[in-house]
Amino acid sequence: MLDRLAEHPAVHRVATGRVTPRMGSGRPVAIISKVRPVSSGLSITINADGAMIDAYVVTDQPAQVEAYMAEQGWTG
Repeated sequence: MLDRLAEHPAVHRVATGRVTPRMGSGRPVAIISKVRPVSSGLSITINADGAMIDAYVVTDQPAQVEAYMAEQGWTG
């Protein structure tokens, strides 16, 4: 998913950040649970098996990238 996101023409770079073990057995609703605007683009939280991963999407077109993630079914 991160590779596909990085290939989007509006994305300059994708960088992963903190990885946090996830407690509980519930299944996440979406692959990307949170999308927040930051000065460099977007900060996203990814739900992986047993972990939450913070990542940063460097872009000057955050609305276009956010729409792309929704079109892919990655956000809830």
